[in-house]
Amino acid sequence: MNILKRIKHAFGIFHHYYVEPNPAQLGKFGKNASLGIPADLKKPQNIYLYDHARIGCRSTIMTTGNSKFIMKRESGAAEGLTVITSNHKQRLGTFRTGANDDNVYKDIVVEEDVWIGINVTLLSGAHIGRGAIIGACSVVTKEIPPYAIVVGNPAKVVKFKWPVDDIIEHEKLLYAENERIPREVLEKNYHEWLNNKEKSH
Repeated sequence: MNILKRIKHAFGIFHHYYVEPNPAQLGKFGKNASLGIPADLKKPQNIYLYDHARIGCRSTIMTTGNSKFIMKRESGAAEGLTVITSNHKQRLGTFRTGANDDNVYKDIVVEEDVWIGINVTLLSGAHIGRGAIIGACSVVTKEIPPYAIVVGNPAKVVKFKWPVDDIIEHEKLLYAENERIPREVLEKNYHEWLNNKEKSH
């Protein structure tokens, strides 16, 4: 009986990591979306992959509570993506219990046209703007502006993918007018980044 339990356990591990995920188990699995194996998925019903979203092998996606991981169309991640939608809330004058009653759950959203490098970690509440690039081994903990290039732990904006005029031209070719990011928003992000960079030197 002990041997049978071990065989069943081993088969369960193999099936969990190495069998192609069933798209019907995910909250959404869009046209030509892909999820490489092995993959470790917790609560796959809370994982939403839109059209042409792509995630490389050896990913760990832990969606706990009611929180979701959302990757929108034409975005992709290289191997070793880690996604964790929960965090532990620390309270004054109390020890952490180790139970889940002190968990805080927040969605993680990857907007369209994002590229995520190898071995990146996305933590609870991360929101990556359209067209951004996340450098290898970065740890993202907050909102990333559209078309930013970020690296490090915690991830910080180092520059933007293109000048504002080029971003506007890029969006004209891909998006309807009402879907484009306004120039004033792009310029505001760009100037805020410049100011922050200057202050850090």
